[in-house]
Amino acid sequence: MAYIKNGGILTIQGLDTSKPAEYIADQNTPNCQNMSVDRDVLKKRYGTTTVGATMSEAVMGGSEFIREEVKYVVRVGLTTLQEWNDVTTTWDDITGTALNGSEDDAVSMATPLLSAQRILCVTNFVDAIQKYTGTGTCAVLGGSPPKAKFIMEYDEYLLLGYVDDGTARPMRIQWCDTADPETWSGGNSGSRDLSEDGENITGMGRFGNYAAIHKTTAIYLGYKVSSSTIFKFDRKNVSGTICHNSIQSLPTGDMAYLANDGIRLFNGISAPLIEAPVTDDLRQGVNPEYVHRCWSVIVEELDEYWLAVPIGSEEYGNTIYKYNYRSKTCHKDTRSNITSAWKYSQVSQPTWDDMTGTWEEATVRWDDKSLSSLFKLIIIGDSSGLTYKGDNTVIDDNSVLVDAYWESKDFQSEELGRLCQWVGMDLWAKGNAVDVEYSIDKGQTWSAISNGTVTLDANYPTDDAPDELWFDAVSSKIRFRFRNNESASTFYMKQFVIKYRNREMRG
Repeated sequence: MAYIKNGGILTIQGLDTSKPAEYIADQNTPNCQNMSVDRDVLKKRYGTTTVGATMSEAVMGGSEFIREEVKYVVRVGLTTLQEWNDVTTTWDDITGTALNGSEDDAVSMATPLLSAQRILCVTNFVDAIQKYTGTGTCAVLGGSPPKAKFIMEYDEYLLLGYVDDGTARPMRIQWCDTADPETWSGGNSGSRDLSEDGENITGMGRFGNYAAIHKTTAIYLGYKVSSSTIFKFDRKNVSGTICHNSIQSLPTGDMAYLANDGIRLFNGISAPLIEAPVTDDLRQGVNPEYVHRCWSVIVEELDEYWLAVPIGSEEYGNTIYKYNYRSKTCHKDTRSNITSAWKYSQVSQPTWDDMTGTWEEATVRWDDKSLSSLFKLIIIGDSSGLTYKGDNTVIDDNSVLVDAYWESKDFQSEELGRLCQWVGMDLWAKGNAVDVEYSIDKGQTWSAISNGTVTLDANYPTDDAPDELWFDAVSSKIRFRFRNNESASTFYMKQFVIKYRNREMRG
């Protein structure tokens, strides 16, 4: 007698590495790569295209700022700074004096007010803080501020954290005079050493109406007061960040960041770990030697916080955990030698001619918000100096194929220890193609299903006519991998059903 096991994957619950794969839910995966979720349907993620030429050195950071209703996009390398020119579609050099940073000197950027207009400030803790006003080249920020690892704008102030005024002061917060980031003595300028625990400041970020100052075992909430002290800092005894560039303020009101034991969400009172069961992956896998090279970005159209972390022997944030702050689930991407990411508003809206492939092969809705002009795109910089933008109209990464896959749980008989003869699968998928493989040794080795690559149609099969896949394997457990490792090729998947027969008890 043949049985079926519904492997239906809606509603997607994401990665679960907290337990053996036979014990996770049908909707979870023990391993995935470069997959996304669109209205609870799995699909291969979209690709990237280059933005301008290389700067011939690692892109350490970037930012968009608005001054007199003009938008400026700046990227920062080890020695140079460049501004994007929308007219010539090139990066123009705006370096004043060459910088002296290395790939281990993280860049921090802020956009405070100077003379009631925004300026861009850049620090790498090696060189004097730089300023850019949108014209000419960068210059040293006036007023002789100390060097700083971290900077942020907070209302009328520029805040510096972990400063060096000739002597390193890793617990110090320092601020300028009111609305004047080029006055650092007199007026309302001042400083405060957060020295209660003797720990160094590890990062800074805006949290609602507060400035959140991170240490590994605490977060200080800073705010203005109507006294000569100017700022007050209240200590919260929660785990703070271990990497400044992992800090992001979510649309939900929480602050996300990487702590020693995983991704945490600070709500102003407590900072619990995220609910997605990937904490052990991060806690055990992160490379402590290069954790300072993490980067992060908010992808609002997907409701996701992306955290790129060096895992294992990786030296860059090649493994990207995509945490969905609405569904509380997590998936993973992989990208090579990425050093930074930020957001930038595209000026023009794509036309029909910009789309690749046929209409039926399109990977995004034509009226999708992400295609509209002024929509904020993800910009990614790498160690070679190239800059890429997330591009919903392509599937490959700068014409290089993307290897995407999703693994199922380890399915087994309802009777623990009973062998099964696994014989087939019904599949509901669409797109270009998908390779379906199975493993009977918990994902150590994989066997292709007899008919190999499944060529897909532009629409899902009907309920009573799915794609039928046949194979023959005897084991107590089995898992499946759905993979697309082809250029300009994608797939969507919403359901599969496994066919099997019970056999004798194991042993």
